[in-house]
Amino acid sequence: MAAKDFTHILRESRAQRKAKMAHRSNNLPSEQRTKNKKKKGKSGSSKVNGQAPADGTSTPPSIEGPSIDGPDGELLLLHPSVLPDAPDPIEPQCLFLRGAAYLQHAVYLIEEAILKLEGIRKEPTADGAELRLCYVENGRYGGVEIGNPHGPLGSNDGEKLPAYKQVLAEDNFREQIITLIRKSLRDHERFLAYFDTLEGPAIDPAFDVNPSQKAEHAFLLSQSFRPGSHIAPPPPLHPDTPVMFTTYHPLLVESHFSILICLIMLGDFPSLLPAFYRAAMLVDGLEGYPVFLPPRSMAQAEFIEILERLAGGWRNGIQPHSMVRSTSFALEVASRSAKAKEVDRSPMLLPEGSSASGSAFATSLGINGSSSSSSSAVRASNPPSGRDTPASNEGRVDLVEALDCARMLLVPVAAKQKEKAEKAAAEKAAEKAAGKGNKKKPLSINIPLHGPRVEIVLAWLAAVHLVELDTVA
Repeated sequence: MAAKDFTHILRESRAQRKAKMAHRSNNLPSEQRTKNKKKKGKSGSSKVNGQAPADGTSTPPSIEGPSIDGPDGELLLLHPSVLPDAPDPIEPQCLFLRGAAYLQHAVYLIEEAILKLEGIRKEPTADGAELRLCYVENGRYGGVEIGNPHGPLGSNDGEKLPAYKQVLAEDNFREQIITLIRKSLRDHERFLAYFDTLEGPAIDPAFDVNPSQKAEHAFLLSQSFRPGSHIAPPPPLHPDTPVMFTTYHPLLVESHFSILICLIMLGDFPSLLPAFYRAAMLVDGLEGYPVFLPPRSMAQAEFIEILERLAGGWRNGIQPHSMVRSTSFALEVASRSAKAKEVDRSPMLLPEGSSASGSAFATSLGINGSSSSSSSAVRASNPPSGRDTPASNEGRVDLVEALDCARMLLVPVAAKQKEKAEKAAAEKAAEKAAGKGNKKKPLSINIPLHGPRVEIVLAWLAAVHLVELDTVA
């Protein structure tokens, strides 16, 4: 297994580095080795309580660690990457490769289980094309579906989803896959820890936008990064905040979006929201490097494709989320107050727990946006969350929160897809009205930017996570 090879390289590199440091310390003069050691006994103590130091209290503290003289004569601390005990470049690279190997091994196991379930064999083709689960021929269940509103594996009433769930959601198999994904997530996070990142000051929560707006901004930014895309990047959410910068590495973008794939395979949608926004902002900062080509990665294309497939083929994932419902409720309360003021000029305050407005809103919108009289009322100042539901157990509460975060992620994707479809329909109608409908258009070569992992991840999501989220929709 490749992960074992990378682990062996990491151990050997670290052992070699420790041996070099031990050899270096042994070759130092004895006075340099012992000057930093503390002397035992009272005579070794140089502390004088209650007295100021001889050089005064205004003297800045000395820099601890190796340093060099700056341009103005000041001491500058050396970066850890140039110190003698700094890790070799092969160590972070092996961490990335081992993380990629763990993720690919998990994907391989899922694909093997699906092919066995479908009763088909994966054979090499003459043109080198890879088998995609959305184009399965002669399979027992037909593979992954595209555009089915019930999800990538269809409805729970059919034969496909229960069969996939029985295989992929089996306890031992699920635990094996989750363990591999967590190992991949760990290694990618350790890899990214080697690179310094300059972030702006923390945004005051009173002036910050909600998570749904951040998810929309991250998706629009990712759309503008696509090769051949003519979409202008959206305006920054906080124009006065400095752009995030990081130490460039060719594998940086791939690692960030591999983490996003790991999070979505774990079903951790609450953690996925801020991670997606941060990754998009970081890639936006990388676009400013003039000496590098625009950063591209297979994981980035696969993650965006997964979002678009879910937005176009999972009805419960694109229903109004808590932020939309709370905003609409606030607008409804404001409009009712305005109408009341037109009838009666006297000031009228709407009680916070008004039963009329609360019951009306609860009847109009349930958790999934459908009509439900059992849903709790939503206050404008406190968006609904599964953690506020007293009758729910802990597992159900987590599912409600995960579903709400998934909707925050997918609703802007679905809105963009709808806008694109309407624009294409309008252009087609305009061409037909101008008499250009029969004119032949030049053939467009549509080469997918993603690999076959997209369908494998979608099958895993549908059989393991989406089927659980549908129970609270």
